[in-house]
Amino acid sequence: MIQGRVHHGQIELKDGIPESWEGQWVKIEPLTPDDPLPDLDLELRALHEMGPMEFDEKERESIARELAELDRASRDAMRRLGHTR
Repeated sequence: MIQGRVHHGQIELKDGIPESWEGQWVKIEPLTPDDPLPDLDLELRALHEMGPMEFDEKERESIARELAELDRASRDAMRRLGHTR
């Protein structure tokens, strides 16, 4: 399968076209949410093989602040619903 996207009326291919396809007519159909994307599995595997991400101290502090804010907001929402703890 060849993947690409339509951009400004042109098709931009993700990868090249196999030589065996030369001269053949092709059918182009848009992807739907139900269509499998096998390349996504390969990309996710490659990301996992790279190992864990490393953050500098400022990034860690920012992430901790955002998580604390999300925690506070979700606890407030639960209190408003009457589920206090």
